[in-house]
Amino acid sequence: MSTYAMSTLSTAGRLTIPQKMRTHLGIRTGGKVMLQEVADGVIILSTLQLSRPQIAEQMLLGLVKGIGQAAEKMGIREEEDLDPVIEAIRERTFGERYGTLDASKGVR
Repeated sequence: MSTYAMSTLSTAGRLTIPQKMRTHLGIRTGGKVMLQEVADGVIILSTLQLSRPQIAEQMLLGLVKGIGQAAEKMGIREEEDLDPVIEAIRERTFGERYGTLDASKGVR
């Protein structure tokens, strides 16, 4: 089942997942869902039927889709054009986390 549905956010910040989707996904009252922010919105994942690796895979898939959409908006159409951007972000993130300047060599 891959469907779309429109829902309205209440003034209290509540969002209703349509009954048909809740039933299909096995989400019951008090059930947990995961929200993931992507470039242009939010992805809602049911956690009931997913293992941790499956949740991680779904989050990564959403991230990749979001990056692809954002890249296209910036005129980046070829994967090779993203390689330098990804490398720069990877090195910056690695440096911020581990205090190193060269993530590929692990050197400070």
